[in-house]
Amino acid sequence: MASHLYTNPPQNFHFLASSPSSLKPHLHFSIKSTKLQPQRSSASSVHVRCATQSSQRWSLQGKSALVTGGTRGIGRAIVEELAGLGAEVHTCARNETELENCLRDWNSSGLRIAGSVCDVSDRAQREALMETVSSDFDGKLHILVNNVGTNIRKPMVEFTAGEFSTLMSTNFESVFHLCQLAYPLLKASEAGSVVSISSVSGFVSLKNMSVQSATKGAINQLTRSLACEWAKDNIRINAVAPWYIKTSMVEQVLSNKDYLREVYSVTPLGRLGEPSEVSSAVAFLCLPASSYITGQIICVDGGMSINGFFPQHD
Repeated sequence: MASHLYTNPPQNFHFLASSPSSLKPHLHFSIKSTKLQPQRSSASSVHVRCATQSSQRWSLQGKSALVTGGTRGIGRAIVEELAGLGAEVHTCARNETELENCLRDWNSSGLRIAGSVCDVSDRAQREALMETVSSDFDGKLHILVNNVGTNIRKPMVEFTAGEFSTLMSTNFESVFHLCQLAYPLLKASEAGSVVSISSVSGFVSLKNMSVQSATKGAINQLTRSLACEWAKDNIRINAVAPWYIKTSMVEQVLSNKDYLREVYSVTPLGRLGEPSEVSSAVAFLCLPASSYITGQIICVDGGMSINGFFPQHD
């Protein structure tokens, strides 16, 4: 809330003091000051100034962003959301053909988006990606979105060492290492924002997702820890935790109609989420308007993570 503080009250300022139980006339006090000369501005100039400040708070114009895994699903929605708000975006993907097709679509739409082929589960490729980003953005990065993630659904005791390593390197190690690599660039921007895509599985138990849940829980705690560690550098760290979102990653499991009905039954809003509903939350956390928010994990889940026992029939 904005307020105006006067060290001296305005000239000829008057106020009334009265007692409802007294029949005496109101006592009239007058306080005079000859020092205060409040600045006068026309209503139109105030309106223009407020409109300009508001537009800056809700714009990413002049900001640079790196979004991992930006060619499909939630990642693509995030890339397009940030670019639509004015940011210059660099994204990456493993599939070169898919990336080239997306870049062609984006460029024809007038969006400032570049990209490079990168498997973020590979340490050397992560380092090469950040070198490219640093070069493209002159050593400064305002926004890092750690979007890449994968899942293997099976009972915990059936996991192989290779499967465990795949989930850990893709979901968590990549986030940890990219944050390390991006730190000097984020610090140089003087107003950095990191948003990682977590999951409701980092809060609640989901069937056959013990290892994936562990990686998301680790992301949540890394988010909280870095928010405190990097606050001195004006770098904010947050995460967004979705439930089932309409993407190719969940098409197969949700093709089971009985399973889908169960998903709806534990989701108060009674539907799946859209990628754009996740990207809007991510974008908000990158905007100047959210400049006092750090260390938070926002669930975008239709109410699933806070649902207890809420039967459809009494």
